[in-house]
Amino acid sequence: MLRLPRIPIGIACSMAMLVAQIPPGLAQNAVSAPPSQAAFNPAQEEVVTASPAILAAFKAFPKGGEQLSKRIEDLIVGDPKLAPGLAKYMQTATDLNKEQKQAAFRGLAAALNRLGINAAELPVYTKEGVAPVAPPPVVPPIALVGLAAAAIAGICVVACQGPSPPSVSP
Repeated sequence: MLRLPRIPIGIACSMAMLVAQIPPGLAQNAVSAPPSQAAFNPAQEEVVTASPAILAAFKAFPKGGEQLSKRIEDLIVGDPKLAPGLAKYMQTATDLNKEQKQAAFRGLAAALNRLGINAAELPVYTKEGVAPVAPPPVVPPIALVGLAAAAIAGICVVACQGPSPPSVSP
């Protein structure tokens, strides 16, 4: 039966594990293209408009207040698809005063609470987009060459030693 020394097998296995940890994109390109905004939020490109019911609610309560909050809460709970239009309208409308905006925010928050939607569960999107993911650490090619040379040298040292002389016991 042929007995292989354990050290070369161990070195070969260690090298295989090290090579397996090298990122797959290392040889293709060192710098990847930044991710596009559409990859994070494809629905952001949609044109969102406020419904006539929301516009009528703002016109009915020009001073804002609790009544406007209740009306907006009921509208959003009745049809949750109106919420993006309301949020976009509150951001872009120049004809709303401070009291109306505060009442609308309170009404939207109350509606989302009634629907069981928690803001902590949703991702936050900003004008800049989601922060880019840090690229994986890049291993310089010279380090890989040095590691391979050290492994080959280690295998040669172990393989070139040959059998040890028999020991003589007294």
